Amino acid sequence: MRWLIILKRFSLVFLPLVLVLGLGWYLRTEKEFFVIESLPITIKASSNQQALLRSLKSDINASLSPLKGVNIWGASLKEVRLKILDISWIKSVELRRRFPNRVDTLIQLHEPALLFADKQNNLYPILVNGSKMPKTKASLAPAVPLLRNNNILSDPKKLKKVLNLFSKVPSIGPLAKENILEVDYNSVSGLSFNLIDEDVIVYFGTENIQTKALQVLRVMDYLKSQKQKARVIDASFSKKVLVRPRKRS
Repeated sequence: MRWLIILKRFSLVFLPLVLVLGLGWYLRTEKEFFVIESLPITIKASSNQQALLRSLKSDINASLSPLKGVNIWGASLKEVRLKILDISWIKSVELRRRFPNRVDTLIQLHEPALLFADKQNNLYPILVNGSKMPKTKASLAPAVPLLRNNNILSDPKKLKKVLNLFSKVPSIGPLAKENILEVDYNSVSGLSFNLIDEDVIVYFGTENIQTKALQVLRVMDYLKSQKQKARVIDASFSKKVLVRPRKRS
């Protein structure tokens, strides 16, 4: 008799649980239940990539469209993820199921350090690791400096050196990336910038780049206070900064 009482109690406790789990598993595989209705997208990108973001949304939405109306558990998120990663500007993709009817998409875009411009002015984004991306339209290109020196691009070791030096320059004041028209490099004067607003060429050398950049900023502040303009600011020397003033018209 005692075992009957135990069995009865066991049934009262666990039978409903088994039924609930069984029903949940059944509904999990049924196409009419837990159908994906919402596909929100979050894209991580820099502020200068807004035009690019707008152009990518249609391709991203097209890649996600096969998930719409599909059972959330039966949907193949891996296939969709790989399809989105085929878009050249996409760096990473994460898809997350959100019970009962939503799949969140988290996307991070590549952020180029430079834009290589060939002789025909075709633009190719260059990533921080030196990788060259496919050609992009000027209207979609982020506001980063140009690199026109093909000798740098064709030499991976030299390109990585330039990118490393460039990364050490603080992007502040006149040296902000959006104010740099062009980046170049040679073995004598090292890294150089052509600045837009100041219309000046700045040489940084090959060592102590951050310190020299701060020296250049101080020199530019002084020139501004004196209402003077420079044609060249050369900080490639070890202990001094040479300024070549612009002739007054």
